[in-house]
Amino acid sequence: MTSPTVFSTAPDFPRLWAATSVSLLGNGISSAALPLLAATLSSDPLVVSSVIVVSRLPWLLFALPAGVMADRWDRKRAMWLSDLVRAALTAALAAAVFTQTASIAVLMLAGFLIAIADTVFDSANAAVLPKVVAGEADRIQQANSWLVASRTTVESFVGPPLGGLLFTFSRALPFVGDALSFLVSALFLRSMRGDYHVRRDALGGTSLRQAVREGFSWLWRQPVLRAITAIGGLFNVACLAGNAILVLFAQQALGLGAFGFSLLLAVGAFGALFGAAQAGRLNRWFGVAVSLRLSLAGTGLAFLIVAVAQDVWVAGLGEILAGLAAAIWNINQMSLRQAGTPDHLLGRITGVHRLVTYGGMPVGALLGGVLASLLGLRASFTAAGVILFALAVFATFTITRSRVAVLTTGN
Repeated sequence: MTSPTVFSTAPDFPRLWAATSVSLLGNGISSAALPLLAATLSSDPLVVSSVIVVSRLPWLLFALPAGVMADRWDRKRAMWLSDLVRAALTAALAAAVFTQTASIAVLMLAGFLIAIADTVFDSANAAVLPKVVAGEADRIQQANSWLVASRTTVESFVGPPLGGLLFTFSRALPFVGDALSFLVSALFLRSMRGDYHVRRDALGGTSLRQAVREGFSWLWRQPVLRAITAIGGLFNVACLAGNAILVLFAQQALGLGAFGFSLLLAVGAFGALFGAAQAGRLNRWFGVAVSLRLSLAGTGLAFLIVAVAQDVWVAGLGEILAGLAAAIWNINQMSLRQAGTPDHLLGRITGVHRLVTYGGMPVGALLGGVLASLLGLRASFTAAGVILFALAVFATFTITRSRVAVLTTGN
């Protein structure tokens, strides 16, 4: 007899999972199409990486207000309204591509505006999950495993090859598909039946400044979450340093075309799926603290493998390892934050976490572009690997078994 899953015990989770999955499929399509489109408009690594930089800037500017909104608004409504806004913006980008009026500036503007809506959606989505699955730590970890597996399958495995294939037929088609995915996601979210308002009597100060201060103050007093947030920011600096110029590395160093680049993005999905499926078992064997440290070291090794790769097979091995290790990191850091944070603070804590972690993305993308321009494409992957190994060492002293136990059980 199999144990019940969150699909059978949490009525709204299948809807949340379906909405997330279909939206991620659109993201996966665009993740291949957007850099390919940028590469057709410029061959300069700094210019191509700048498209990624600008699309991540809203996480520096709007993550904190979005977190407050997620603690003040109906979280379900915030998500589906964000989906509608993203659908309209992505459709406008598709129209610009179709009419051949798209430029690097247009890509930057579209990416910036879509990312503003992303900040609201992401904060509300992360905050709503514990209530959807009734807030128990093991159920949260199981739900995150399903969501990461879905992200891996559709965003990293199915979406990129489909995006590359659609791009070869029409440059506008991938963005049309992304816009439709947001519309379908909004329909699934609208069908959720639970009440996802935060209790009004649980809210702190009424001003934005007071609300943000309350979130920062609480997070600062949590050693594990404080460390995870800091490490997460540098983790994304490292990952974006390599990934922002991966399209140029694939084309110039490995000789891959559009579809080949899409397949390179997809192979990491095999490792990530295995990591998502085995995260719970790995935690039982080693504990969450050790699993987090191993995931950092594994991601660092993966980037160093890509840095020395002379053919697509070695690069693919690095991508598989990167997918496996990153999946374990993401599942565990999300689950710890959601299980250890009070519901009325979860939007703000997510906002602070995203400010630091997603704010590291434009820094990493810029670093990758500069290193690639000055020292060659491989330098970006080498720097990423070194940073990640340093983070694994830092985590040994900051993410300990005893601190994790205090966060999750209070003992």
